[in-house]
Amino acid sequence: MTCRAYSNSNDWDINDSSIPRIEEFDHFSEWADGHCRLVYRADSEEAKRHSSGWAMRNTNNHNVHILKKSCLGVLICSLRCTLSNGEKVHLRPAICDKARKKQQGKPCPNRQCTGRLEIQPCRGHCGYPVTHFWRHTEHAIFFQAKGVHDHPRPEAKSTSEARRTLGSGRRVRGLAVLLAKEAALGNK
Repeated sequence: MTCRAYSNSNDWDINDSSIPRIEEFDHFSEWADGHCRLVYRADSEEAKRHSSGWAMRNTNNHNVHILKKSCLGVLICSLRCTLSNGEKVHLRPAICDKARKKQQGKPCPNRQCTGRLEIQPCRGHCGYPVTHFWRHTEHAIFFQAKGVHDHPRPEAKSTSEARRTLGSGRRVRGLAVLLAKEAALGNK
C-alpha cells in the first residue's frame, strides 16, 4: 500500500514534543510505502508489535520515546532468474547482521539457476534506507514513514519462517509454490 498523504492530520510530526489527540484511526497497513503518517488504535496488535511486511530492523534513535526502524532491502538472485511461476526470487533478509551475511552467497533457491543470493539494499530515502518511526501514547500509536522502497517486496515473514522450518540452509523444492501462494494472497 502506498500511504495516503498524511491521513488523519497534517499538524503533527513524530518528533513533536506534544502529539495531538486523534479520534479517527487508520486501518493497519503492513506494506506502508512512501512518506506518510498513520495513527492506529492503542489496542491494535499489529501496531503494538511494530509489524511490517518490509524487512525492518531497530536502529539507534536519540529519542527514547520513538522507535526507529530501517529497511534491510531484499535478497535477490545474482542472475536475476525467473521462477517457473513467473515470479522473481525476492527473499526476506535476516534481521541479525551475522545471519544476513550467511545468507549472502548461498545458492539461488531456483533449482534451474546457478546464481547466488545477494542483498539489494534499500536506498529509497535520499540514498539511505527507508525509515519507519513508531510512537506510543496512551490513546494511540503514531507511525511515520520516510522514503519510498526502491526494491521488490520481500517474501512474507510467514513464508520465510516456514522455509526455515523445512530445511534451514538447504534449497527448498517448494519455494516456487510458497512464493506463488504468497503472491496470490498479496494480490487479493
